Amino acid sequence: MSVKGSGGGRFAQDTVAGVLVILLGCGILAALSRIGGAKYQQIAPDLFPRICAILLVTGGCLLLARGILRGGELFAMPRVRGLGLVVLGVVSFGLLAPSVGYAPAGLALMIVSGLATPHVRIGQLIAVTVGIVILSVVLFSFILQLPLPAFRLPAFRL
Repeated sequence: MSVKGSGGGRFAQDTVAGVLVILLGCGILAALSRIGGAKYQQIAPDLFPRICAILLVTGGCLLLARGILRGGELFAMPRVRGLGLVVLGVVSFGLLAPSVGYAPAGLALMIVSGLATPHVRIGQLIAVTVGIVILSVVLFSFILQLPLPAFRLPAFRL
């Protein structure tokens, strides 16, 4: 059942999402302010993240405006399982990547985060995860030749 409007002190989903996205973008911009700028015509190292943060703030403003003007479904707290598993997946990637490489860390990230939905099909999740990790290794290690270690295991040097 969908509930329309924003009466009774409750806010529409778009309103809440817009505020959160604006806060995220502003937080990123604040963190980027500690990175030194480039001189003259050089491209600064924070250019792309700064553009993305500005786009986040812009998108957040549009969501906020849409939520205020149109209303829509009322905001309901997200389920703890989904939110917790997605956060756990990202944290596991951050902890595993420096020690075992980005490929096994990516496997952990996608498997743990994929379990966030109650409608998960384990076979499909594993197949998609393995495919995306293989594509990331091919892209980052072979095509782009980035100095990121795909595997940090003694037997592998990829």
